[in-house]
Amino acid sequence: MKRHPVEIQIEIADKAIVAEDFDALMGIYTDDAVLVIEPGRNAIGKNEIRKAFEAIAVYFKNGLQVEQNGLEILESGDTALVLANTVVSGPGFPATERKATYVFNKSASGIWLCSIDNSYGHEIIGKNA
Repeated sequence: MKRHPVEIQIEIADKAIVAEDFDALMGIYTDDAVLVIEPGRNAIGKNEIRKAFEAIAVYFKNGLQVEQNGLEILESGDTALVLANTVVSGPGFPATERKATYVFNKSASGIWLCSIDNSYGHEIIGKNA
């Protein structure tokens, strides 16, 4: 079965995060993307997102591991909602599965780019008050 282009973009992002290849990682985001750093705290735009991932790498002692343990892509026109079981771990950080939500938009050139990256999913509700 043919893989959805969004699934491939997520795989590229996961590999870039693990390799700390932030140039490659920024290639999957829209210019005005939003990254949930933690509940109640977001990074907006590629510059802030890059700085956030650099800090996240240090926080995880440069050993962050990210992988998907199942995902569902719901597509309508040029928008895709991704529901994922994202597993995050690192040195001294046991594997934790998050119920992530991501939004991707298809660019004018046909490339799917992430506009909202929320690895915490519904966990953010009520935590930013």
